[in-house]
Amino acid sequence: MANATWKKLAYEDDVILKTLLAAKGDLIYASAPGTPAVLTININDGYILTVVTDVPGWEAAPAPGAHTLNDHTAADGAVDFNLQIATDMVIMTVAAETNLPVAAAASAVGMPCWCTSAKTLHLCQTKGT
Repeated sequence: MANATWKKLAYEDDVILKTLLAAKGDLIYASAPGTPAVLTININDGYILTVVTDVPGWEAAPAPGAHTLNDHTAADGAVDFNLQIATDMVIMTVAAETNLPVAAAASAVGMPCWCTSAKTLHLCQTKGT
């Protein structure tokens, strides 16, 4: 004989009722401890979910701010241009040939460097040590 299966039933006062949700995408949050509230889905494109003083709400997304590449940390690996042309690119520059960098990474092979005193372009042929 198999064991009986038991299921605990919850009283209506102890659960969040499905009728609280009026539309697809509505969100349930606690407006106070043990007090459910609903944030109705915002149907406007471009709005984002925010929280102000523990209360969620919708607001228009801000316009993306302008930034430059030097606003970010330097790349620590190869940058894939996906076969796109890099325009207005600045090549590493040193004052004299004695200042050419010791490029220890294997990926440095082929790296260009401009020497201002000799007005010559150099390409790294082998990695340094």
